[in-house]
Amino acid sequence: MTSTNKHRLVAYLAWTCLAGLLTTGCGLSDTIQARRLAREGNSDYRQARYEQAIEKYEQALKLDPETPNAYLNLGYAYFSIYEPDSDKELKRRAAALAVEAFEKHLERHPRDESSRVFEIKTMLAAAPHDQQLAARAQKIFLDMLRKNPDDHEARQYLITLFIDCKRYQDALRFFSKDLEKKPNDIQTMKILAIIADKSGLVQDAVDWYWKRAEVTSDQEKKATLFYEVGTYAWNLLHYQPDRLQGAEATKLADQGIAACRKAMKLKEKYAEAMVYANLLYLKRALYETEEVARSWDNQLAFDLRVQAGQILKERRQAEAEKKKQQAAQQAEKKKGKETG
Repeated sequence: MTSTNKHRLVAYLAWTCLAGLLTTGCGLSDTIQARRLAREGNSDYRQARYEQAIEKYEQALKLDPETPNAYLNLGYAYFSIYEPDSDKELKRRAAALAVEAFEKHLERHPRDESSRVFEIKTMLAAAPHDQQLAARAQKIFLDMLRKNPDDHEARQYLITLFIDCKRYQDALRFFSKDLEKKPNDIQTMKILAIIADKSGLVQDAVDWYWKRAEVTSDQEKKATLFYEVGTYAWNLLHYQPDRLQGAEATKLADQGIAACRKAMKLKEKYAEAMVYANLLYLKRALYETEEVARSWDNQLAFDLRVQAGQILKERRQAEAEKKKQQAAQQAEKKKGKETG
């Protein structure tokens, strides 16, 4: 090798080393600056300055995507400003942005279960207002159940999603396989009744509540379940009167009365069912268009009220007598100990 070539090689190696040092130096500088910004973001977050915190975390991650916990804290900050009805787009989109940040954190820390749970709760909170997040959450929960059919937590997440997002048809498809295996599963039927009600499908809800009673063989339990149909009907008509009007309201009152009557036949002196049948007759009277029908409903309600009152009076008397006998027995035992 000539002297000139040697000098060129030395110069090249020197330049390569210098370039490496400069590159490393810039990287180190970015990391230091990113961590400083992350700390400032943490300070803003603690003082509830969430939008400022978001800015700092975003800047830190641009400089160094591996800034410790920056994605996690960014997710928390986004969720803190989430307002689905806000006139600001950032606040409306904040839950979706929080989920994205949590996802990036979990890519780096797949075993961080507490963060995974918070991500799920973020999706559930936003799902009723964001159809894309709702679909994403539903897919995640179904995947969890495919991997582990006994994952009760995933099942509960899915039920919550069905209820909050009013996804009755999706729920029906999901639970149909359970009812095929266990046609008399009254717990699944109750879940479907609740989801149907929350989805605005009152008749579907009544049908499921009614079916629960029909498939139950134990007579006392059957009576209780028919009674629950009556309580559902009255609670809806009384506390949510705007949901049903006219003929639909009358039909629901009729179904509630019929259910209470069935309960009264199955269980002797069922005062509670009598009370609700009375209340439902009074409700039906409000929807009647003819005076004769209103008078008839009011009379039926009065008769049931009197019967229920008499039964409840007898119960109170029996309970008082029982307590009296127990007190006498205790006094007798105490007297025996003292004389002994």
